Amino acid sequence: AKSKVSAPSVAPVPVAGEVHARPASLWRRLLSFTVDTAAISAVAAAYITLASSVAGVKGPQPGLTGLDAFVAWLRALHTVLLPGVVLVLVLATVYCAVAAFLWNGRTLGRLLLGLRLVDTHGMAPTPGRAIFRALLAGLSFVLFLGGFWMALFDRRGQTLHDKLTSTFVVQPS
Repeated sequence: AKSKVSAPSVAPVPVAGEVHARPASLWRRLLSFTVDTAAISAVAAAYITLASSVAGVKGPQPGLTGLDAFVAWLRALHTVLLPGVVLVLVLATVYCAVAAFLWNGRTLGRLLLGLRLVDTHGMAPTPGRAIFRALLAGLSFVLFLGGFWMALFDRRGQTLHDKLTSTFVVQPS
């Protein structure tokens, strides 16, 4: 005679440190990105103001308006703009990477919107992974936001740099 053996029914036991989360919505990610961009832009504006004062940059001629005034300002600031662009790129990369592993996957924008960057285990990414992700995000940004567009069509909301580094931006439940 054949006997049937059934599997015992066991209630699921939560694992220590288990993360219950869902992919962050696109609007939350965009708003978080806007907050982080504003913070980095404030530092860049402070640099340009300080550097132009130190370099003795003179403003454009009075009476110029519109595009003429803008071009005159760019010509006046040309000595401080290139170092400023490099500063912004380095600052953005360092800010994103350091925030990812020191602040438990949160930047200022993610903190304000209740989002986290996690790896496949639900933990903040390691320093190496965070730095690599920040560099790839910079590349995605420079290439006309190419890597960011993937989040629109991915069911888990991952960008190209998220996929390449096995990270997720999530909204903890």
